[in-house]
Amino acid sequence: MDTGDLVPEMREHVERIAAWLPHFERVNGDVNAWIAKNGLPSDLVPYGQHELGRQMGEARVSLVPRYQCCWENLMSPLHARVKAGNFTLIIRGSKWADIPNLPVKSGESQEGIELWLPISDWSHEDVFAYLASQGVELPRIYEHSVNSFECARCTAWLGERRATYLQRYHPELYADYRARMRLVVRELHRPMSHLADEIAAMGGLRGLMEVPDGVLG
Repeated sequence: MDTGDLVPEMREHVERIAAWLPHFERVNGDVNAWIAKNGLPSDLVPYGQHELGRQMGEARVSLVPRYQCCWENLMSPLHARVKAGNFTLIIRGSKWADIPNLPVKSGESQEGIELWLPISDWSHEDVFAYLASQGVELPRIYEHSVNSFECARCTAWLGERRATYLQRYHPELYADYRARMRLVVRELHRPMSHLADEIAAMGGLRGLMEVPDGVLG
């Protein structure tokens, strides 16, 4: 699945792998066109983005939840291709180390399609050790993160530390990513300022984080 916004080294890696696969197929997407029409993905979507907030003119730039963007540009196109090809088995490298609760368990079937997760109990270290034992050449992005960026300039998935990597290796992509993030920050500034004021009034973030769970609710 190529969203249309892969980092160059991942695109090169895919080309190397494709060379020795007997039946390789690329499902092409255009995530940037989707964003232009629907909005920038974000880990934080404020009240102004809700339908009522938009009606009251509170949103200046459209933001969408990160999983909505991922579904439309990653999961849904792949699922559509699987259905169109009448395929009955999907093999994925998803692991418990990646996500604590996979929606579908290995061996389960939906819509006549079985999901197989053969390395679900592997750690990140297990994966890298196995690839090294097989002589697989990995792109440098895996020196930065255990997962590659699905989209180079995604304004969500902030934990992937995209800015650090792009600034060092892809300054042009970084400049565009920074411009996009500026739009997101402008949209988040007012609710985040209110949140910061409330946190300060209650003794700061550390004090709130140390409140015992039993006190809440």
